[in-house]
Amino acid sequence: MNIVHRTVALTAAAALTTVASPARACSVCGCGDPLVGVGQVAGPAGQFGLELDGQYLYQKAGGEEPGTLDILNQWSLLFTASYTPVKNLNLVVTLPWVWKDMQMEMEDGTRMSSSNLNGFGDMQVGARWFFWEDVDLGNRTRQTLSVSASTFIPTGNNSAVDADGIRVDEHGQIGTGGWGPNAGLFYRFQGDLWSAYAGVWGLYRTTNSYGYRFGAAAMWTAVGQVQPLDWLAVALGIDGRYAGYDQQDGGNVENTGGLVLAAVPAVYARIFPGGWLLAKAQLPFATSLNGIQTVGPVVTAGLRYEFE
Repeated sequence: MNIVHRTVALTAAAALTTVASPARACSVCGCGDPLVGVGQVAGPAGQFGLELDGQYLYQKAGGEEPGTLDILNQWSLLFTASYTPVKNLNLVVTLPWVWKDMQMEMEDGTRMSSSNLNGFGDMQVGARWFFWEDVDLGNRTRQTLSVSASTFIPTGNNSAVDADGIRVDEHGQIGTGGWGPNAGLFYRFQGDLWSAYAGVWGLYRTTNSYGYRFGAAAMWTAVGQVQPLDWLAVALGIDGRYAGYDQQDGGNVENTGGLVLAAVPAVYARIFPGGWLLAKAQLPFATSLNGIQTVGPVVTAGLRYEFE
């Protein structure tokens, strides 16, 4: 398969990895590209894609009561639509439905439910522009540089209360209550059977109506990918995220923010023309988190279809 045809085949696989899920509302959950669903290569003008992903994440942090822990289990269903209106410009919108189960763990290991919510989360809209390309036909390689910009929109409920009328903890709320603009730079090197890419992004969070602001973050990724068969691609990468403390009324919130490095194995399989299945996981292997925090894997599985 020549480089042009292989690039088209990899477009679908590359666009599958939705890492930065807009449903997340913790300062260190998730790493890597916040707009990876928009695609790592520029599709042909007029291309339209739909994607549906299921995602699970786990986090544990020190609770407000001394000796307690807050445990979050979160499941998300993410619907993403991407479109290439003109050459070298990809647009994306992601709509999440989120389930969040918060529990409090006592010193003796017993647990009690803090909240259990579900609903429409914070949607994301964005774009990636491929402003530079270099093609070497002799060596069958292609290089691209792109910039991306997006924002999370506070469409999710941030005002939920428990049975006693007390507002649910910020990390148990379905939405953040604030905007999340982000921007970054992305580089990709494409060979005939393999590719590699890397990027870096900055994310800022605005303060919500309750005086709470999730920590700003720097994120990065570096990935190698090989496609030994037309219908199969596998990848292995390292994603990173460094987040500042969350802020409440201008002061640092304990047990928030810090550094996470994660290994990211992934596999993509084309099950019919234009349709790709994905399975991937972010597996934290090094952390330097503020206070008492534990972050678990972020597991994603989904299906994407590209309309030609």
